[in-house]
Amino acid sequence: MDKVILQARDGASAEIVTHGAHVCSWKPANGNEQLFLSRTSEFRDGAAIRGGVPVVFPQFSNLGPLPKHGFARTAIWRLVRSGQLEQGAAQAVFELQESIASLQLWPHVFRAELVVTVAEQSLQLDFSVVNNGDTELSFHCALHTYFQVDDIQKTRVHGLAGLEYRDTVSGQEHCHQTEEPLTISSEIDRIYADVIADIAIEQPQQVVQIRQSGFNDAVVWNPGADKGAQLSDLEADGYRRMLCVEAASIMQPIRLAPGQVWSGMQLMSVVASEPVAI
Repeated sequence: MDKVILQARDGASAEIVTHGAHVCSWKPANGNEQLFLSRTSEFRDGAAIRGGVPVVFPQFSNLGPLPKHGFARTAIWRLVRSGQLEQGAAQAVFELQESIASLQLWPHVFRAELVVTVAEQSLQLDFSVVNNGDTELSFHCALHTYFQVDDIQKTRVHGLAGLEYRDTVSGQEHCHQTEEPLTISSEIDRIYADVIADIAIEQPQQVVQIRQSGFNDAVVWNPGADKGAQLSDLEADGYRRMLCVEAASIMQPIRLAPGQVWSGMQLMSVVASEPVAI
């Protein structure tokens, strides 16, 4: 697969393949890999990559007639430009437009753009969609970010207390998050609505802060042992070393009139690299 390597002046780096405009690696300056990428993932045309940051568009999961999570994550995106910015950050811009194949699945004329920016301790993803057609379009979307963790049972998620969520595992709607921080001991698949505050992933060795705008929701997902074993493209016990915290717009579809633009952002930053007492 065609790969773009971003290298900031301070040493921070990211790797993106044009297949899905998929971010496969993020290393902060003088830091360690922050994204989980399954060693058994299929890297081939038409297949989704297990790990990194899949771009989910224009459908989330099976909430519609399209292939699961839409077609953007398996499409070939065009690299618009890449390189270092004046201040030393590194950035790449990718675009996806309608094609004969996409029009057969989703009859809309559009342009989607993903901007990947890496510097210091942060990775920023800016995703936007413009309606270039003459009829309204609606969609769901998410940045399905897989964070690498050392041990899921020693990982805590902060910032979700008080939010309402849909529990996809149990099928329950209108659940309320009371646990703070959230700990994960089994399969979890929740869509949190109306996310405003930052979310933090805390491990004994570091804390990663996640900030989002434009996206209204956030997904927290880990398949657990049983479901993880059923995923052929997830390495053995891979569920122990990953946690998805996704910036998303799912509960209410985004609707764009002709000519309208929507944009959303997810900013991930390592804010503490010293040992943390948990």
